[in-house]
Amino acid sequence: MAGHEVERRALLTPVLLLLLAERRGHGYELVQRLGAFGWAEAESAHVYRLLRGMERCGEVSSHWHASATGPARRVYAITQQGAMDLALWFVRLGELHSTLHLFLERYVQLEDVAGGESGGGEAPDPGPHHPDHMRRMRR
Repeated sequence: MAGHEVERRALLTPVLLLLLAERRGHGYELVQRLGAFGWAEAESAHVYRLLRGMERCGEVSSHWHASATGPARRVYAITQQGAMDLALWFVRLGELHSTLHLFLERYVQLEDVAGGESGGGEAPDPGPHHPDHMRRMRR
């Protein structure tokens, strides 16, 4: 697993709390809703493990909901503890956002990412998530 995927997986907990704060849902539906956050192919087994852990910690509660058209499904809802934890995530992620924003702005200001004139070549293409590329896409 690439390094950034490990970091992204760490964000699944606050994202799941946010999704449940918006509205309750069953596991498969939550996996689908993760697509809006860039997890189009989230591992459902990992999401279910997180939900069970979040339930043990008191952040979410669940109950079985019988359906007339299919099998019963476990529906998850955020608890008061989960709402408080979500608020803490909001603060932490806001601080991280500020740090990342500063990093990206300073990176864009670098004249030669390859390390100065002795680098002997052009800087490598930073890829589609680079701020310059993102600015060009917005135009």
